[in-house]
Amino acid sequence: MSLSFIHTADWHLGHTYWKIGGRATQSREWRFEAVRRIWQLAADKNASFILVAGDVFDTDTPSPTTRQSAIELLADAPAPVYMISGNHDPNAEGSIWQNSDFKSAVSSLPNVKLALQNEPMEIEGDRLLFPCPVNRKYSRQDATLWIPEGERGEAFRIGLAHGAWKGYFGKDEGEMNCISSDCAQRAGLDYLALGDYHSFTPAGHAAAKARSFYAGTPEIGAKDNVRGGHALAIEIATPGHELNVEAHKVGKIELHDLGICTISGGESWEAWKASTSEITEKENAIIRARLIGDVAPNIVREINEWISEAREDLLGVDVSLQDLRTRPAKEDFAALRLEKLEETLLETLGNDFDAKYLEGIKGASFLENWSGDENARREALTMYFRWLGG
Repeated sequence: MSLSFIHTADWHLGHTYWKIGGRATQSREWRFEAVRRIWQLAADKNASFILVAGDVFDTDTPSPTTRQSAIELLADAPAPVYMISGNHDPNAEGSIWQNSDFKSAVSSLPNVKLALQNEPMEIEGDRLLFPCPVNRKYSRQDATLWIPEGERGEAFRIGLAHGAWKGYFGKDEGEMNCISSDCAQRAGLDYLALGDYHSFTPAGHAAAKARSFYAGTPEIGAKDNVRGGHALAIEIATPGHELNVEAHKVGKIELHDLGICTISGGESWEAWKASTSEITEKENAIIRARLIGDVAPNIVREINEWISEAREDLLGVDVSLQDLRTRPAKEDFAALRLEKLEETLLETLGNDFDAKYLEGIKGASFLENWSGDENARREALTMYFRWLGG
């Protein structure tokens, strides 16, 4: 009478992590490899079935190569796989789920079950699955509302949905693809398998106490990967019995997300570099960070050189410099050997200046309403330095 199954979600097949550098083209395969490790987990656990809670694909119109690779992947599933669509791959007209070639290929696979209708599905007799596929990328309709009310304990009742469990992030989102926090209780579900959030639900979370769990993505790639790279193995002794939920690592990528870091000069830059030196297993490591602040041009050059070198040692480097501003000093301009007219303009910018001096310089439009503030003056100096080729 016991039940054992695997819960996974957010495969995002076809996703490419373009920001990491030269190995970006390899990243497409990481998710396929992670799913194959889920197959092995299911075999090791002797799972009765595998639930995939949406976003199987990164888009609802994946490339022919991704589509064919997915079919080959699904053909090797060691147990029945029940899949629903998510907000990235909604079951809408023209989507992968409506593609005749894909549907035909999948229909020939004995272990693949497309759960794309709001109707109960019997699994091994009296075990009921209530799939809640996403039909539109954005919807204010709770996709689980169709599930009939029920009493927990008579037979296994499992929900499968994709969206934002209300209150999961500490507040009621209440906007798009929202799922009521009382769904499992109202419908008498033993377990509500969720997709959308890319980290698995820890024990003790309010959702876990309500028998509602996110499995997270099997491989990193999005911003909410605090506990990414896992799949869940679930065991329930009898209907209504306490859950045993175990998170298993299936991803190989280690994401070192350093967040927002302020760089103000050589000392802070050296300190930031030192913080990255302790990373082990560099062949599987990706550094992600956003550097902000005002720095001299030579520091910016050092940072760019470091990124190029780090991408040779690490699997990838995703470091944003969009908010790192170059602040040239007098000596930086001196190194450019300016002509007399250029020096005159520099002197003007260095003191009190009129935005008309920058007419014709690309990107100077932000100075149109300049009223003499220091930030605008410094922005003008930076822009002038770049325009001169610094």
